[in-house]
Amino acid sequence: FFSDWQSFLDSMAMELNLSGYPALDMKKGLEPEPEICALTERRKNAAADHGYLVVTVQGPNGPNRMAPFLSIIARAQHQARIVDMAQYVIEGTLVFSLMLEHSADSSINLIKELVTTARRLNLNINFSFGSPGCAAEDYINNRSGSKNQAVEDLTVAIELVVRSELPAPLLHDTFEYLAGTGSKLLEIKHRRDDRFAWNKVCTKVMLRVRCAPNVAISELYLNLQRIVWSHSGEASVREWEGMDRPNGKSLVVFGLSDVLCPYDVLDSVLMQAGIDPATIKVGDEDGRNIAKAKVAALRGKDPRFLQRAAENLEFTPGARLVCQSLKAIGFSLAVISTSGCKLITERVKKELSLDYAISRDLEVGADGMFTGQYAGDHKEEEFNKNDYLQLMAEREGIDPRNVIIVGTFTQGMSEEGMRFTLDTYGPLIYFHAPTMKNPNLVTLLYLLGFSGFDVEEMQSQRAKNDQAFLEAVPEASITRAISSPSYGYAPAPDSQRYLLRVRGEGNDLKSFAELIAPLLPYCKAGRCTVERIQQVTLMSENALLGLSLNVAGPDPQAALKDILLQSHKLGLSVDWDEQEDEQAMIPRTQQCIVTVVQRPRLEASALAAVFQALAALGVDCTRFERLSDDQCFSALQITAIVPNESQGDLRGKLVAVSKEQEVDIAFQQDGLERWGRRMVVFDMDSTLIQQEVIDELAKQCGVEETVAEITERAMRGELDFYQSLKERVALLEGHNSEKLFNSVKRNLVYTPGALQLCRTLKRLGYKLAVISGGFLPCAREVQRKLGLDYAFANTLETDQAGQLTGKTVGAVVTPMRKQALLAMIAQVEGCDISQTVAVGDGSNDIPMLTSAGLGVAFCAKPKVQAAAEFRVNNKDLSTVLFLIGLSETAARKLLQRSGEETD
Repeated sequence: FFSDWQSFLDSMAMELNLSGYPALDMKKGLEPEPEICALTERRKNAAADHGYLVVTVQGPNGPNRMAPFLSIIARAQHQARIVDMAQYVIEGTLVFSLMLEHSADSSINLIKELVTTARRLNLNINFSFGSPGCAAEDYINNRSGSKNQAVEDLTVAIELVVRSELPAPLLHDTFEYLAGTGSKLLEIKHRRDDRFAWNKVCTKVMLRVRCAPNVAISELYLNLQRIVWSHSGEASVREWEGMDRPNGKSLVVFGLSDVLCPYDVLDSVLMQAGIDPATIKVGDEDGRNIAKAKVAALRGKDPRFLQRAAENLEFTPGARLVCQSLKAIGFSLAVISTSGCKLITERVKKELSLDYAISRDLEVGADGMFTGQYAGDHKEEEFNKNDYLQLMAEREGIDPRNVIIVGTFTQGMSEEGMRFTLDTYGPLIYFHAPTMKNPNLVTLLYLLGFSGFDVEEMQSQRAKNDQAFLEAVPEASITRAISSPSYGYAPAPDSQRYLLRVRGEGNDLKSFAELIAPLLPYCKAGRCTVERIQQVTLMSENALLGLSLNVAGPDPQAALKDILLQSHKLGLSVDWDEQEDEQAMIPRTQQCIVTVVQRPRLEASALAAVFQALAALGVDCTRFERLSDDQCFSALQITAIVPNESQGDLRGKLVAVSKEQEVDIAFQQDGLERWGRRMVVFDMDSTLIQQEVIDELAKQCGVEETVAEITERAMRGELDFYQSLKERVALLEGHNSEKLFNSVKRNLVYTPGALQLCRTLKRLGYKLAVISGGFLPCAREVQRKLGLDYAFANTLETDQAGQLTGKTVGAVVTPMRKQALLAMIAQVEGCDISQTVAVGDGSNDIPMLTSAGLGVAFCAKPKVQAAAEFRVNNKDLSTVLFLIGLSETAARKLLQRSGEETD
């Protein structure tokens, strides 16, 4: 075997560019990118019966790239299965990687076929092997965190935002600092709609980083903030929960002065009273002492000046959009002010629909004038904002890490107090309008993880649905000249664009920092712009980096030569292309999500069928996200570009693949609606529980066969729902209600994954309900066990002795009443019907499933599956979490925070 393997490697060495790429020279890179890495010695040490092969493919992007490789892997003779996969696409070029567990006897033929396919598709391919003691689960644990780890490393999401194109010096300084902390880079995400050139607001880059032990969020934030400020930007740092954005069960706490209002509201009161705020001086710059001095200056002034200041209120640009959008998603909102202008704070609460307004008040004396002091018996007690954060979080039932603070909250705090706040509560987002050029609170949305498309959709929804944009309280128009770094980011029209693809054997941030260093002089001279950057960390810590540069000047290749030489010194593999004009932006309506789930593992044949269906309609896949964190790799989320005219055909093809391959597939548009859902309604029988309650009651009463006959007649269409319910209930007459239901409740069997699903959804802030055509005592027990908010079901009539009369009382839960109750609960909870999810299995659930924003047929009858938009046919109800974009890692972390275990 090893002799054959060496011969194969030797033959490959004769033809280093099987991919169809032109041979690499100094014009196209410093060194060749061979498909077959010289890893013979490592391969000899691998286990004799099987091994782990990492396949990395790169080249021009297109709709039919992944499917041919998956089809080869799926062939039985190769005895291979997919353990993990990752991909990024940048400026028309893709890089994807597959980790395979394979039979040692079949590896040569497998590699030969993969190389041949890569050559046919004009793609570059590389291989590497796992070391003998490194099992697949070790790779996965390094990448996403394992439930078997006793203590998990802290993983954080770092959002970097600048009001320009992306400065290479910012990337360099950030990478260098993170490398010094011993942190590891897991992913860089820089979407095209997150570029200033597109959204005209800011450029945002998200870094997902696994921190070294004992590195706290406060340390990261304080140091990164200093770095980002030196580049006229802002940063946020939050614990990574498997999602790009904070979940809906979050509290956002705004400052008032210089945050929601672009000025100090106390200054506006002083000016109304004829006092110039600039004349008020104190011995130090402590904000609390300055506020006290300003309050003292109002002594003897008429309180009507405060009223006038409130009447002339102005909001910071973007304040209304931000508050209304976050509120619609389910966030709770608050404003905290130490100014003493309670009247103004209350008006802000009303105008922006906030949940809380916390503020001191100004004391008015017996003469009806301001006394120059704060009101209340505790006026000398320090106003402790952290106490209010704790109180609001506990009242809302929100984890402190989900309390987001916006403004200059830590101003005046000791370093110890500042670190306590940063490590206890959620991300702190600095915002101080007076020191910002063109301040706009919309940047907050980007710092929270929302994308340019998300913000555009928010603006569209608010403008269409809410006339409050024509509000009485205006948003200020502010333009200031603020100094910024000397380097610019507007390349000349005759500049040259280059795309670099970098591959490193180790996940080394220091190498990435040193790779960018040669670009710094060009950036400072205004000759180089980083247009895009994408990065993924693969299994075994290998890293792939894509970098799109725009270089101007008389010799644009000089910058390219410098970075290529640097990559060679650092031992990084790199190839590059010159690029034409930038590609046009893909409309948001074409960006879709395909979720693929197969228990216990996703088979290569099923994935191949999915990607073949996508390729047949010219669908371009841009990103993969592993949703399962088990070794078996059972769930994958695919982000794809699907032309509007092809979306209907694709749904049909994916339904056919789902049936043929026995795999669950969900297809939906990507957007606010997908992850902005706030309420889930379940059927009970054969959904939350595995039994049919009427059958369990019939067993206890000895009428099981008769009830089964009535059920069969109903399924044949001889009886409608109401008639069949009436006949079955009549058979229960004369039995003691309490004893009967107590017996049934003790023996309820919950569907696998039901408890995990409901607990996770509650942690995310969802409202949950069960609406059942069964009976209320059991529905109440299910509500108690699973922590649901609402329970609706039929009520059986009893006589004075507690015996069942064989009749129901009150409104019967018919199919149409299920639909009506869904709408009623949504109305009570203040959410749109499009923000609801319904899950059920029976024909009486169809109206509810088709009305909800996301209707899921769970292990349902064919008629129901045909009517519902989404189908789940494996018996694990927690699969529903995948449909809302939540990974198993995220769900597990949410439950661990609350001390709960998964079922």
